[in-house]
This record gives sequence, C-alpha cells and structure tokens, in this order.
Amino acid sequence: MLLPVLLLPLQDELGVGLVQLSLLSSIPRLLNVFIYIPTGMWADRQPSLVLTLSFIVTALGAIVVPMARTFPMLMVGFTLLSLGSTLYHPPSLKMASEFNPRRISLAMGLHNVGSSLGFAAGPLLLGAMMSGWGWRYSFYIWMVLTLGMAVASHLYTRNTLKGKEASSRGLSGDLQNLLTRDYLMVVAMATLVEAIFNILVTFVPLYFTVELGLSYGMTSIITGLGPLTGIVGSTLGGFTGDKYGRYRTGILVLGSVGALLVIFPGLKLLWLVLVVYGLYRALQAAFMPLMNSMIAAHSSSENRSLSYSFNFVAVNLAAAITPPTISYLIEQYNTVIIFPICIAAIIPTCGIIYMLKKKSKTQI
Repeated sequence: MLLPVLLLPLQDELGVGLVQLSLLSSIPRLLNVFIYIPTGMWADRQPSLVLTLSFIVTALGAIVVPMARTFPMLMVGFTLLSLGSTLYHPPSLKMASEFNPRRISLAMGLHNVGSSLGFAAGPLLLGAMMSGWGWRYSFYIWMVLTLGMAVASHLYTRNTLKGKEASSRGLSGDLQNLLTRDYLMVVAMATLVEAIFNILVTFVPLYFTVELGLSYGMTSIITGLGPLTGIVGSTLGGFTGDKYGRYRTGILVLGSVGALLVIFPGLKLLWLVLVVYGLYRALQAAFMPLMNSMIAAHSSSENRSLSYSFNFVAVNLAAAITPPTISYLIEQYNTVIIFPICIAAIIPTCGIIYMLKKKSKTQI
C-alpha cells in the first residue's frame, strides 16, 4: 500500500511517466493471475506452509524495493510483494471463514481489521520518514517485522491449520464442483468492487497532491490515517452483515460509497475532505467482510482456498488493466475523472448483489 503514495516521488526520481509507473501495480497483478489457481489448490492441502511462505516472500520484496535504483529492479521488488500477497490470502481467508460458520461475516470483519491496521501503518511510517531518512528505510522496518511474522505464523499454524487430502478429481474436477452460476455472479460482483476500490486507493493520493496541492509527506499521512477508520468499518460491516443479511448490507454500503463520491470532488475545505475520505475508507472496509462471506457462502469448505484463488484471478485481471487505463485518462483529462468512473461501476455492482439476494434462500 506504499506504492500509491510513492507514484510522484518515484516519477521525480526515475524520470518516467505515470503510465509506466502504474505498471508497477498492474504487471505483478497480471503475473499473479497464472499462479492463483495452483496456489489455491496448494493452500487447500498445506495451508500452514503456504501462509508462512507468504511472509518470507513478502520480506524478500521489502529488501529488493529499497535497494533498487532502476525501474526493472523496482518491478522485481513489487512483484515479490504482490506474490507474497497471493500466497497469503487463500489460506488466511480459509482460516477466517471456518472460525465460526454462524458468524462468518464478523469473522471476516475482524480479519479485515488487520488489513486496516496495515494499510494505516505503512503510509503513516512512510510520511514520518519521507522528509528525514527517506522512503527506503520504511521498507527495511517492514522487512524485519514481516520475517518475525513468518516465524510466528509457522509456530501458530503448524498444528492448528490443517489441510485436506489430495483429491483424485484434479483441477478440472475441483473447478467443475466450484463454478456454479451463483458463484460466478459473486466473482463478477467482486471484480467490479475491487476495480472500484483499486482506482480509488491508487489515485486518490494523486488527487490530494495534484488537485489540492498537498505535499508528498502530508498525502502519505492522510492516506495512512484513512484506513484507521476501517477498523470500525470492518467490525461494523461484519456485525451488521450477520444480523441484517450480507446482501442487504452490501447494497447499503456501496450505495453510501457512491453518494460520497458524488460530493467528494466538489469539496474545497481540507477538514471536510478528510471527513468524507475517512467515511469512504470506513465503508470500503465494511464491504470487504461482506464480499468475502458471500464467496464463502457460495463455495464448499473443501475447496475454500481455491474459491478465493479463482476470485483473485478475475480480480487481478481487472486490476492489471485498470491502473494504465485510468492513468491514460488522467493524463488526457485530470484526476477528477476517477470519481464518475467509480460511480458508474457501482450501479451494476449493486444490481448483481440484488440478484444474489433474490436467489439466496437463507440469510445469515
């Protein structure tokens, strides 16, 4: 999550265009498309090993990125970070989804609290170090902490996170069992949602700097403070999803995000911008446990990691295309263009959730 804040500093340092820098986000995601499916199958069988390995690979990326002085080496570093994320999510979401089937949305919400803390801590540390030691040292700090988590993950999950036996059905049989019509509708919804949030997370910091004239350091600090509201949002999203229904709550949350995006570009007072930004980040965090519980509701426990992996394939295809496309539109027009694009994508997303709600026979 440091890359969005570093887009302009890296542009100044390397002398490259915004479209080229956006490839640091899109190309690693595109490469992940080819490894998510085997990762999901592997994570269903050896979830503890895959989870621990995810931290080791991430730590390697955190070493390479600050040592890089050329664009290709930066690409290697951010690819390793992305690969670590690829290895992490299938086993961790599987573990969260099986904690308590009756409170799955809340379990996913508490899992997402960790994401919110991480999304906040990265840019906050970067902002504090930007004007002093420089942005590279923040990566070294995360490298040390991530290696510590590799050890903690191994010790905690080696005896508690069990996998399934190898299936005789193979990949084609597992996918045939997984790819129902309702599951594919959930994947389509998740792909649209991730595209929306990817646009906003990547380019709203650019909006702060270009349109509002904020410094790189201030933009980093604001970007880091925003996800702190996600701690509350994740918990409330999970709780209300279990109590009032994940589909109904999901439509309400996305509709509220759309309403905030309508007024966001017209705001001029900084404190008001920060309030609306904080509310949007809280709602974004609130939707994630709802989305993950929908995926779990339309997949079997046996193939749960694979179900998340297949979803990530679709999500990463969209994420690989989105940054260069949006960067091109920003260079042709301005950063404000991101808001109507996201609003337009929210409408069909809510439509898919409504159809899933009608098709669902039970609400948890």
